Amino acid sequence: MPELVPDVKMSHTKEDAVDEEQAFLSPSSSSNDAVWSQERRGREVTRYLRLALEVGMAIIIIVLLTHIIRERVAVKPSPVPKFPRKTYKFLPDPNYAHDNMLFDEQETLNTLHNWLPLSSEARGYIQVPNHASYDILADPYTVAVDRMSDGPAYMMSVFHQLHCLSYVVDHYQRGYAGVNLTEEVAHHSAHCFDYLRQSIMCAADTNLEGDTEAGPGWGSDHQCADYDALLAWANEHGAMKWRTGLLPGVAIL
Repeated sequence: MPELVPDVKMSHTKEDAVDEEQAFLSPSSSSNDAVWSQERRGREVTRYLRLALEVGMAIIIIVLLTHIIRERVAVKPSPVPKFPRKTYKFLPDPNYAHDNMLFDEQETLNTLHNWLPLSSEARGYIQVPNHASYDILADPYTVAVDRMSDGPAYMMSVFHQLHCLSYVVDHYQRGYAGVNLTEEVAHHSAHCFDYLRQSIMCAADTNLEGDTEAGPGWGSDHQCADYDALLAWANEHGAMKWRTGLLPGVAIL
């Protein structure tokens, strides 16, 4: 009986097939695991970034809301709107002041008369129909609101300031000319000086002036309230108009 010889060729072929299959499948499986691991890490990074972004946005919103609330608490509401800002260049204007205006009383009055259009038609008085609803407002003045009746109104500070400066200039010229100082003029002048001092400090113009060819204080741009817009609003909400034939010929503020 012939001796059985193991089928080495077949056995080798099967083993090789298994080895080849394992050799073929293993890299693919490792590659898939690596891809899946990278995707998972990518999703985790994205999730953390999104969380950080949401937390950052929440913090910004909280800070902004806190700032708004503090502003509302610190600043009481006013019936006067916020006027737009406008750039003005400070330059001398002989229409409102010039070197010779103080040498003669009539020339002083003529020059100060040119200031009238700088004030409102109601000489600065503003009507606020619902004034009691504003905590910032004191009791109103009682002034003529038309030719037939009186009513409540408030003086806008900027026009009071212009009046004070005009008054001081007028009486400075009179004193310079040798007119004796009366008790009323002394009191009124002292009031105007201190009122202007406090007004300057309140407005606190922080614009920076430089050395220009126009001279000290002139030639630099200033960011200011739009005075034309302010004057238009004041005329729209003013009391009785005084510049319609009620003022003398050479009136001042």
